[in-house]
Amino acid sequence: MLKPITGLRSSHTDNSFTFVQEVRRVELQEDDILVSYDVKDLFTSVPLTYTYDIILDSLSKDESLQQRTKLNPHHLTKLVRFCMEEGNYFQWNGSYFSQKKGAPMGSPLSPIVAEIFMEHLEEKAFPVNISEHYLRMFKRYVDDIFVIIKKGKEPALLEHLNSLFPGNIVFTMEKEQNRRLAFLDALVIRQNGHLRTTVFRKPTNSDRYLNFFSNHPINVKRGIITGMVDRAINLCDDETLKEEINHIKKTLLQNDYPKRFIDDTIKERIRKRKNNDIRRNKGRETKKKTICIPYYPGIGEQIRKIAKNFGYTIAFKSLKDLRSILRSDKVKIPTDKKPGVVYAINCGCGAKYFGETGHTGLHRLKEHQMALTRYRNAEKRLRGETVISRGRPQERDPATIMKEAVNTSAWVEHSVDCPLAENQFNFSILNREDNYRIRKIKEAFFIRHNECINRDEGTEISNIWSIVAIQTGCAIQETCTRSETTNI
Repeated sequence: MLKPITGLRSSHTDNSFTFVQEVRRVELQEDDILVSYDVKDLFTSVPLTYTYDIILDSLSKDESLQQRTKLNPHHLTKLVRFCMEEGNYFQWNGSYFSQKKGAPMGSPLSPIVAEIFMEHLEEKAFPVNISEHYLRMFKRYVDDIFVIIKKGKEPALLEHLNSLFPGNIVFTMEKEQNRRLAFLDALVIRQNGHLRTTVFRKPTNSDRYLNFFSNHPINVKRGIITGMVDRAINLCDDETLKEEINHIKKTLLQNDYPKRFIDDTIKERIRKRKNNDIRRNKGRETKKKTICIPYYPGIGEQIRKIAKNFGYTIAFKSLKDLRSILRSDKVKIPTDKKPGVVYAINCGCGAKYFGETGHTGLHRLKEHQMALTRYRNAEKRLRGETVISRGRPQERDPATIMKEAVNTSAWVEHSVDCPLAENQFNFSILNREDNYRIRKIKEAFFIRHNECINRDEGTEISNIWSIVAIQTGCAIQETCTRSETTNI
């Protein structure tokens, strides 16, 4: 909803590729200097209250807004405020914290909010045109600014930019050194009154990439090479491209890539870029169903070939490595507080019930308990007893409420008749799964391979997988351990 009101100024640049296309057309004068300006800690420095007014004003002037949404500018601005403030919190060391200033890092909305503010800052800085500050070129990507300015005027521009929002927005400045200046992924080089470009690498760059002998599909390793070649073609001019390609070859050899594999992949990629085969191939591709599976060398490639014959695309995911297993910097959320689970409820009488939910396990347990409470209250009303509850008195037919409650799950139906179900039961999380379809399959495995009170066997599963489950015992629910059980 907000994206269309950004990127409308001529100074806006989408990426390094569009930037180098524009900068190569500039003819320099002797007294020109290349300078970059950067906002220090932009996201956490954005004055949100001020920016909300900018958003409201911009949306009110946007004639195409009604074509995108039925919400009016006030509603959208209110939603932005909610996301930036009410939904802006994080967990650390068992406690929750709220960010009091600026836009949150990591929020998908923050870059757009920051961009809207920066465009307004630009309008405020240059109400007429950029030439009044001796600027010959002004390009900005979010908080990174590239300018060509008359030599000696760059400190005055820095002072002017810092005076716009004192106390909030602080700009830093970097001048060209040895006739070179980095901007985004590009290195701009001045030569004979013109600007050349090549790939920029930080001094700390180690040229370490995925090793060729790493446990990854060959197309991933080929993709690393094509990505490096694409970046070189996009950012380098004719004079620097050959030098960059040689650097790519040297770097890949250091990462154990075979020379022939490197040369063939680079040659093929350059050929496709020259003939524009990439876009034509994308246009001919038909949509296929994608299946994501763990990658095992040799086996993965065979599965991909077989799946292709049946119209499926196989995408591989990496297995857990030592880094993901050993790292402990992430906040560990208890399993019963994570959404997307397969769970079991074991009654004191020995009955078992299996279920799945996209919510947390405890949330789903409360839903079962609330359904049972509705049944008990309706049952009392049916007997003529007085029911004390919060809110307005229930006026619906008690028998209908009781029927609806029982229909919510087999566990509620069991609890109605079992005196142990309400107080003597164990609730346990059996498995976590974010994918709905996979979660339903896991639920079905537990239902089919354990004695339970579920009304059906869950989603349909091929008998082939059922045999595997029986042989491995992976779907048999063992006695719950204390760490995975919630006692009520």
